[in-house]
Amino acid sequence: MLVTCELCGTKYRVDPKRLHKDKVKARCTRCGHTFVVYRTAEPEPEPDFEPMDTAPDEPESAQEPEPQESVSTVARPEPRVLRPPVGKERSRSRRGLVFAALAVFLLGIAAAGYYFYSTGMFPLGKPKAENMTPPTTAVPQVTIDPDIRAYFLENASAGQIFVVEGKAVNESASPVSFVLVEGKLYTTEKQPALVQKAYCGNIMSREELMRMDMTQIQNAMMNREGKDLSNVHIPSMGKVPFMIVFHNLPELSLLSDYSVEVVNAQADK
Repeated sequence: MLVTCELCGTKYRVDPKRLHKDKVKARCTRCGHTFVVYRTAEPEPEPDFEPMDTAPDEPESAQEPEPQESVSTVARPEPRVLRPPVGKERSRSRRGLVFAALAVFLLGIAAAGYYFYSTGMFPLGKPKAENMTPPTTAVPQVTIDPDIRAYFLENASAGQIFVVEGKAVNESASPVSFVLVEGKLYTTEKQPALVQKAYCGNIMSREELMRMDMTQIQNAMMNREGKDLSNVHIPSMGKVPFMIVFHNLPELSLLSDYSVEVVNAQADK
């Protein structure tokens, strides 16, 4: 007769003569499930089905089942493992630990390399000091013409001002632009009392110097290109005038001298 496991569906061929009762318990040899087998009058011929274990029927209140009665069969299939593959899970965990250890090892190497590099223990990895020095550019040769004049004026808003006029000379071989001069007033102790800068090419008349306020005068002195672009493309050995105006003067008795020098100029490309 043909018997089928209720859980996994495995089929078995059972000889009804081996069943001592009309109803016995049987255990599936593939999944281990126990179920009830009823004896039938006519056996069903089926070739080569799975073997199984049978046990006599017992009341439902019984705590322990009676020993199962095994039934002969042609061949016994290998049992199927229904548990999760523990071995594979463990191998994955080991691989995860190996990767984590490798990452920590590489980070340690990187940290050690940075430490040795920063402390100078690997001098070949650091750039040489001379390579880090920016290249110096030649400053155009611009001087002050010795013909300078200076005078005092009474400004309408600032009171007494001191004006220095002169010319800058381009002694370089190529044209220059944006010549900047700096004037200083010195005390009787040869200490700078006032410092004032001005771009060349910004000349104002005496009437303008007396009428304009100091903000306007200061803005005029700091015009980089000069009036009518006179501070741009000054040819070799060419001259450009300048004017420096000082205000908020100290007591005149404390002043003794003044000076003018070129502090910046740009060579034309």
